[in-house]
Amino acid sequence: MITLAPRSSASLVLALAVLAACGSASTDSTTTRPKVTSVTGTMSFVLAGSATGAAAQVVPRATQSLAANDEYIVSPSKAKITFTSVDFRGKSGETLASSAFSGCAVTYDRALSTGATLLDCPFTVPVGDIYQVAVYFDKAMQLLVSDPVAGIYTSPGSATGFVTSAPAGGANYVPYTVLIGTGTSRATPIVFTAPITVTETSSPKLYITTDMLHTVQLKVDAGGTTLSPNVTSDPVALFGGPTKGTSSYYSNANTTASYKVGSVNDYRSLRIYYDQAGAPLFVMSPSTCGIEGGKAAWASPVVNDVGGWLGRDASGVLAWALPTGAVFSTYSAFYTMQEQTVIGQSTVLRCKATATPPAPADGKTYASGAPAMPAPDKTTTLVLVAR
Repeated sequence: MITLAPRSSASLVLALAVLAACGSASTDSTTTRPKVTSVTGTMSFVLAGSATGAAAQVVPRATQSLAANDEYIVSPSKAKITFTSVDFRGKSGETLASSAFSGCAVTYDRALSTGATLLDCPFTVPVGDIYQVAVYFDKAMQLLVSDPVAGIYTSPGSATGFVTSAPAGGANYVPYTVLIGTGTSRATPIVFTAPITVTETSSPKLYITTDMLHTVQLKVDAGGTTLSPNVTSDPVALFGGPTKGTSSYYSNANTTASYKVGSVNDYRSLRIYYDQAGAPLFVMSPSTCGIEGGKAAWASPVVNDVGGWLGRDASGVLAWALPTGAVFSTYSAFYTMQEQTVIGQSTVLRCKATATPPAPADGKTYASGAPAMPAPDKTTTLVLVAR
């Protein structure tokens, strides 16, 4: 067993079993043996944070029509997603290589335990330093929704696929096709906080956390008995790394079940992804200070495409900074919040609008100490609904 570690982050240690790697090769002019340029690895798709306890309790409503034109945000119960390929990218975002999946049809099941393996898919990985990947999935997928709280179900017998009364025999899968962009697939870029080094003797494994909580938007049709999906947003959120990580999902909707748009005042949610050791790596954050801009931060100083100083300090306070755009050249605000670990616990997200957020004490992340925020510009109460 040989352990390969990303060069600049102890939190992203990649344990790779050394096997006789099968890969492509080119001639090494200085030796008589072939030079290996790629090796065989595995991409393991795992379930993101799931809900138990108060946030997941199901209380069926009385059968009735939903009001016409109401919109709902829905968490699919299950989904069938085909992942088609992955691009490996270098320090400047350049594509190093691409690898096509064969038969990588993942079944997402929200009823499974957090971290459950959904599917392992073999792929070919280039030798060298990998800074980011882009994971492609087929735009055509299948969803199953069975939500007695809101009264929303999938039914193959409906023209829209979604109905407001439980079908005889229960909900079943219906087709769902994303209509963003051109082509037949969509890509989710995943930027690592430190490069992953792959050698010609390694068999790398990447873990992709797969999340579909509150990702599908539906609108009630005129009759109040069917719903039509908004297919102009991605229904799956992905993050990944070289260890089997976890995630937490906070929301002021207080549930992972469907909720009516407008029923929650100033709706907000955020997702935090962690490595295997429980260190926060990445946050998808709302811009609560009223300044639109970047909505993601990494556990890293500004290096290439990542930044934000995300960290959890010794007192359990999470903190990060957001940029005004896609890169961390200028800032819009910084955020702090007490981390919660029990489903149903609440916390307060604090935001301070500033172009000059305080830098971490160690110059790396706020794990060295979350900055004080005595006078936040905005506070939002959130509930941990999945982890």
